[in-house]
Amino acid sequence: MIALFILISCFFLFGKDALRENNVDNTVVLIGNLLLFLISLLNIYRSASAINNPNPQVFVRVFYSGFVIRLFACGAAAFVYIYTQQGKINKPALFICLGIYIIYSLIETTTLKKIFNDRKSNA
Repeated sequence: MIALFILISCFFLFGKDALRENNVDNTVVLIGNLLLFLISLLNIYRSASAINNPNPQVFVRVFYSGFVIRLFACGAAAFVYIYTQQGKINKPALFICLGIYIIYSLIETTTLKKIFNDRKSNA
């Protein structure tokens, strides 16, 4: 996940000119990438520690609360961005952030699945 964060950040830092030609605000994408990365790291840490709990409901609650946290944090960030821009919203940047959201969600889920399977096979 760290490698993906660095890769996405480098792409949007070094590709400023190409993004400007396509009317994409790279600042919005970089902030969105950072926000999603930090939330995903937090969720993986919380979920990985909940896997050790003998009560399976703890893991389910932690996993879904992480989903809700990410959803509300992204919604709040989008609301703040839309409110501060006053009609000058960069839709391509928001759609790119949506794609990054999906990528981080998939990586988080597959990482947790691998951790769960490793713990299950070692037990």
